[in-house]
Amino acid sequence: MAEHSDRETSGALTRGERAGMLWRSLFLQSVWNQRGMQNVGFCFAMLPLLHRCGEDKDERSAFLQRHLGFFNTNPTLASYVLGAAAAQEAAGADAASVISVKKGLASPLGMAGDALLWGALRPFAGAVAVLLALGGIVWAPLVLLVIYNVPHLVLKTRGIGVGAAAGPTGAAELLGPGLRAAVRWTRALAAFAVGLILARVVAAGGAVEPWRVLAVVLFFALAYAAARARVPGTLVAFGGAVGGVVLLLAGLNGG
Repeated sequence: MAEHSDRETSGALTRGERAGMLWRSLFLQSVWNQRGMQNVGFCFAMLPLLHRCGEDKDERSAFLQRHLGFFNTNPTLASYVLGAAAAQEAAGADAASVISVKKGLASPLGMAGDALLWGALRPFAGAVAVLLALGGIVWAPLVLLVIYNVPHLVLKTRGIGVGAAAGPTGAAELLGPGLRAAVRWTRALAAFAVGLILARVVAAGGAVEPWRVLAVVLFFALAYAAARARVPGTLVAFGGAVGGVVLLLAGLNGG
């Protein structure tokens, strides 16, 4: 087998390589599986660098094998791992170093991405869309897609670039106090939007019946209890959505 260091190490990634990785990263979870989770999608996204192995079959096989290992992280922030792994490949790092970078970044970025994108931004986008829909805005679903996907695509694009330029240290920009502040403020805005939704439903039909006020108080009490008990945010959001639909239907039927 050819030595790992024999592959092409021409330095920084080209614009074409970065663009190819970014495009392919959009399909990271398209072949999700129980055994390797996102491994096939990760390897697929790394294919623009395969040409650096030349025509040596052993080198090409080794490249594919080290990127088909188990991998799982937040799909959006996986771009930082892709960029860092690509930088290692371009620098001629050995297989152990490349795999170590992937494993070292996957867990912290997974937790950061889940908290920011799934635990904060997605509920905020959904709440804003529901609020607009209650106001009769027909393009509310488009607002949801814009609010969520613009930051999603910005982070994906930036992750490839920062990871490729700074290597493993590039992800540090997402793992500091700035991330915690972003999560906190986004969740606060989502809670504010939910409050506006409840106020809109409670006030529907003019007079405010006591049961509506009680329902709102109960909703917030249950949400607080769920937060204290560390119930997954997805379950809390689902329960809130069901409760909102019930209140809305009751309001449409005149209480």
